[in-house]
Amino acid sequence: MKVKSLLRLASVSAVIIGLVLSVGWLRPWPLAATTEMVVAPVLVAGPLRHLPAASAGRVWELYVQPGSVVKRGQLLAKVAVPLRSAAQQQLEAQLRQALQRQGQLPAARSGNDSVVIRQANQQVAAIRQRLSAMPRQLTFVYVQAPANGTVVRLPVNTGSYIADSTTVISLGVAPPLTEGVAQN
Repeated sequence: MKVKSLLRLASVSAVIIGLVLSVGWLRPWPLAATTEMVVAPVLVAGPLRHLPAASAGRVWELYVQPGSVVKRGQLLAKVAVPLRSAAQQQLEAQLRQALQRQGQLPAARSGNDSVVIRQANQQVAAIRQRLSAMPRQLTFVYVQAPANGTVVRLPVNTGSYIADSTTVISLGVAPPLTEGVAQN
């Protein structure tokens, strides 16, 4: 009889412990960790400088965050820009010309016109296929701090696509520091 009651007590205890542990797994772990970063507003005494991207591309890395104090020449961001070879540039020019000729063709009125249109479509498709088969290459363009200051805003994120002249970083330029104290 005592063996059955001990087994019953052990099984009830195991169930209770299992329930307590399973409830522990349901809550987010750890409770104190968050992925959201809250930054206090950055106050700067000098004028704001909006640093644009030199060319269109994808933001590869950001080396600063709002509130970061930077020095003149410091790397702030890295932007991946497609690098086109001379052959790719020639094919792109041929494609633009073929598309322009294709757009100037009249609507097919006779059998002869449809042959010309089909040939133009085939030429465009062939150029596009050759372009897509060419290897893609990247180069990197770096955004540097033009002066000492504080990063006020980052209007872009790592991985986002930016157009030419898009502001990558807004920098509050620090006024020049005076060294020493004026003598009477």
